[in-house]
Amino acid sequence: MRKATFCIVLTALVISSSLATAQEAANTYIIKGTPSDLAATVEAAGGSLLRVHSQIGYATAISDDPDFAANLNGASGVAAVEQDLMVQWTPEVDALAVDAGTGQGGAYDPTSAFFYPCQWNLQQIDAEGAWNEGVFGDGIKVAVLDTGIDPTHQDLAGKVDIANSTSMLSPGSSLCNSILGLPDEETFQDFRFHGTWVASTITGNGLGMAAVAPGVEIVAVKVLSCTGSCSFADVIAGILYAADLPDVDIINMSLGAYFPKSSLGGGQLLGAMTKAVNYANSQGKLVVTASGNDGANLDKDKNFVSLPAQAGTSMSVYATNYFEDVAGYSNFGRSGTWVGAPGGDGPDPNPPLPGCVINPASQGFVLGACPTTSIFYGCGPNSYLIGTGTSFAAPLAAGVAALMDGNYGGSLNPGQLQTGIKKTADDLGKKGSDALYSHGRVNASNAAQH
Repeated sequence: MRKATFCIVLTALVISSSLATAQEAANTYIIKGTPSDLAATVEAAGGSLLRVHSQIGYATAISDDPDFAANLNGASGVAAVEQDLMVQWTPEVDALAVDAGTGQGGAYDPTSAFFYPCQWNLQQIDAEGAWNEGVFGDGIKVAVLDTGIDPTHQDLAGKVDIANSTSMLSPGSSLCNSILGLPDEETFQDFRFHGTWVASTITGNGLGMAAVAPGVEIVAVKVLSCTGSCSFADVIAGILYAADLPDVDIINMSLGAYFPKSSLGGGQLLGAMTKAVNYANSQGKLVVTASGNDGANLDKDKNFVSLPAQAGTSMSVYATNYFEDVAGYSNFGRSGTWVGAPGGDGPDPNPPLPGCVINPASQGFVLGACPTTSIFYGCGPNSYLIGTGTSFAAPLAAGVAALMDGNYGGSLNPGQLQTGIKKTADDLGKKGSDALYSHGRVNASNAAQH
């Protein structure tokens, strides 16, 4: 055990609708069809081949020629060409920084972490029950597709697979490069905050905060830029990269956008993302996704789609609050969610949480680590954030799946994990599966004993 000093940066996520205001990526195209001579065909049409995803029969190209798609459409072996979309996949935030006190902790004694009294989300899913059984997710690896991760944060040091972590951002796609001069496209370092927060929910050293599965190792796959945006092509490339890593067991995507199905190019891009998710599933990876923060009933909004939550075989997670209700911002519905997990919301606990140093007016939020390289917050190596969102529910579910998989040496396939999560979840609402609570809320202790 060691003592440490902590700083907490209080944030309130702006949980307004994330209805996608997607814009066409300036010069990026997604191609359906990967004939052997595709590079030459693309060049003849006025472009350059960027990536080939033979696993799913798609490719990505770049071109400044406005007639590129028309030139390439109809070429031998090319079924369709669609201009890529640049999408804001995570919401904006506001922040206030305050000092906290001192504390001690340890990865295998998570309840002694400084902020553990504030982590009602872990207590609600009975993570302590799993830890008491000696189940920590050891030997399991989770790929976090997000804004990157800060591997130097005290609660993530030694928890990140540096060798396999990478950025999948397309060249010229990030404002961090072109405006701020930061190497967003060349490093998996987190210049925003989101990926570090998500990763620290899954695993950690138990110093400032506890994590649901502290034995897990993380692979950082950067698919979102410092602004929380990126193209469909980059997300798809990240899914396929993680899918082909042999020792990755689970993929977490705490990102999402809500699209009208009639969006320009929507059908083609949804098809490519669905194929990528299904390919990852076929490679034995459970893909966990956030359901989205639009407050939408996904069973009834038939003209819209929440992505990647409703793409293929992913296990989508809605958010619950301290009072075990579906969070007011969370998407829900059988067609778009599988299970719930605490993501924070108002109102706050009353009376305040015993031993929690966070202002009682904000104790209904959830906690995460903040990267030292964030361009939004002045975070040090001991800094933390609080906020709400399905982004922070999904990694709890991913961590619970890791606990279960760890009991079987990582041998469970995605179907077995999803079934196990369903069987061990706490039933909320009407008995059995229902349209609001789906299969219930994850229970770490039950999953650890499954």
